[in-house]
Amino acid sequence: MTADDVGVPRTVLRGTLRDGLRVVIKSLVPSDRDDVEHGFGELSERTKNLRFMTGKDHLSQRTLDSLVDQVDQHDHVAVAMWWERTSQSDVLLGEGRFIRLKDDPDCADIAVTMADELHGQGGGTLLMRALVLRAREEGLCRLSAAMSPDNEPSHRLMRRVGPVLRDVVTDGEREVVVEIPDEDVLDPGPDPLKTAGTP
Repeated sequence: MTADDVGVPRTVLRGTLRDGLRVVIKSLVPSDRDDVEHGFGELSERTKNLRFMTGKDHLSQRTLDSLVDQVDQHDHVAVAMWWERTSQSDVLLGEGRFIRLKDDPDCADIAVTMADELHGQGGGTLLMRALVLRAREEGLCRLSAAMSPDNEPSHRLMRRVGPVLRDVVTDGEREVVVEIPDEDVLDPGPDPLKTAGTP
C-alpha cells in the first residue's frame, strides 16, 4: 500500500532546517519500516524516555506493525522527514503521527520525534506543521499529547499549535490538548525542540 492508495499525497511539505539542510516531509508508507526501526535504534536514551516514556533499546515487531503497517493515513496519520540525496539513499531524520480517538473522533493523539543531532534546527516545528495540515484535511478540531512532565520542548511545541484547552499532570504524565486553528500559526521562530545544552 502507498499513500496514493489511500487518497493522500506522498509529499506533504518541504522546508529548510536552520543549518541549511533541505528536507521533505512525506506520508509514511510500509516500505519505510526498516528506516523507522533503524532510526529508533539511533535515538539517545534521553530522547527515547522523553518521546516514548521508555528506555527500551529496540522496537518489537508488534510495535513496528503499529507504527508503520497499521497506518491508514486517515484515522492514523504518519509522516516522515527525509534528507533527499541525489546519488545515495535518502536519510530519515524524524517522524510524527496522530491517531484519532475512538471515543472523541474530533480529537487525535499526536507525537513527534527528531534525530538527536538535529534538535534545535527547526525540524520539530516542520513536522508539527505538516501534521496540523493533515489534521485539518481529516476534519480534526483538537490535538492531544501525552508526555513526561519533564518534556518541556514538546510542551512548548504543543502550546504553539493553537489555543490550549487542557494542560494537566496526573500520575506522572502530562496531558496537553490544543485547538487546531483555521490558519497556520507555527512560524519558524526559535525551535521548541531545542533541548537544554544543545548547541
